[in-house]
Amino acid sequence: MRYLPKELTNEIRQKYNFLQHQEKYSLESQCRKIASRRIAKNAQVHSYEIENPHLSIPFSIPRNNKKKMIKNGIKNMETAFAWGVNNFDPLNFDESFIRELAGKIYPEIHHNIIAQYRSNNVRILGASKLSPDSYKVISREIPWFVDSLRRQLSCGDIVNKVQAAIFSHLHIARIHPFEDGNGRTARTLQNVILTSYKIPAPLISAGERHFYYTCLDEAVKGWSDNETEEITTLSDGERLFYEFIAGKINNSFDIVINNY
Repeated sequence: MRYLPKELTNEIRQKYNFLQHQEKYSLESQCRKIASRRIAKNAQVHSYEIENPHLSIPFSIPRNNKKKMIKNGIKNMETAFAWGVNNFDPLNFDESFIRELAGKIYPEIHHNIIAQYRSNNVRILGASKLSPDSYKVISREIPWFVDSLRRQLSCGDIVNKVQAAIFSHLHIARIHPFEDGNGRTARTLQNVILTSYKIPAPLISAGERHFYYTCLDEAVKGWSDNETEEITTLSDGERLFYEFIAGKINNSFDIVINNY
């Protein structure tokens, strides 16, 4: 199923193929690998700051508790991301991978072990729709998500990998399976999938958080209003979210190619 405009998918495919055909050990290729790693690192920082814009303070200020909180939060995300990239296996992807990733992102809640699913119902502040009931998370939502993602990842085209990664972002955020850290888990899982296929992560700055959350909310609302678990058509809200994230990925390709 095509989730993205043809023009955008063509650009992403062309840029991906261009990078794949570069000489393996050329200086230019090494510079691009460094740029890719820098994007991955920055993506974790941005992901943390999206949820904590009031803590987005320069690292050059004197030591204080806020600075320590920022460093620990970002370090946890970098640890989770590195673990995810090293252990991601699309053929054997299961719910334990999501839970362990979430546990590493928020060890303060999960006590440095695999995360447990929430046992209470929640409503996300500012969201148009309620998150699924807690009993549905285990019995229906996560099994459906794992099966759907594995099927999407089995498709060979690189655009399908991009769509699968964005799908994982949207639906972990929608399902909201854990007590906390769901947004960071959703974005990290997306970036793990992208990095595993040598696709640069999207960079969403804290200044774009309101538009990002609006797109995400519209996508969740669009999904819920369809009242179906079959992926047959996309709502306008879902399409907007897919295009927003894919556009950011496309921009990251430009950064890598030009070695900014």
